[in-house]
Amino acid sequence: MSLRDRFRPIDGPRASARDETRAAQALAARRGRQTIAPAPRAGKAVTAVLKPLLKETGLGLNEIKRRWAEVAGESFGRATPEKLAGGVLTLSVPGALAPFLQTQTPLLIERLKVAGAKIKTIRIEQRTAARANKGNLRPLKRALTGAEEAALAQALDPVGDQSLKSALMRLGRAVRQG
Repeated sequence: MSLRDRFRPIDGPRASARDETRAAQALAARRGRQTIAPAPRAGKAVTAVLKPLLKETGLGLNEIKRRWAEVAGESFGRATPEKLAGGVLTLSVPGALAPFLQTQTPLLIERLKVAGAKIKTIRIEQRTAARANKGNLRPLKRALTGAEEAALAQALDPVGDQSLKSALMRLGRAVRQG
């Protein structure tokens, strides 16, 4: 007795041989080919793992630096976050502003908590005023003579682009004087 005969109802109507053949072919075509769901997207998987962990930590230092102007407000605008460790945020502040900001730290802690940072205390480090950025250009040692300037301009006559010509003139002056 075959399996087909074992599970066929005894009193029910019998299927034709043709229907049986079609059903067997359809089952054979699908056998062993289960559909496999695609892998979840990496961003979704990472978010699912990190979201519970980030609820405990709050904003990081880079995010605080990025959003500092909007979170801290105008009064703390000249202070810069330098370090965040163990719930202690270290701010670098110009010397004259430090005493004022020291009295305003509870307000800043509340603002940071509203933004999502887990800050317990704020440590203020006084610093001197920032030095002006000198840039990478050094002053010319001596000005070029008229003849040298004319020779340089004549050498650059074939250059059509004015901004390129200007840059090449500055380079030529720097090379000739040094």
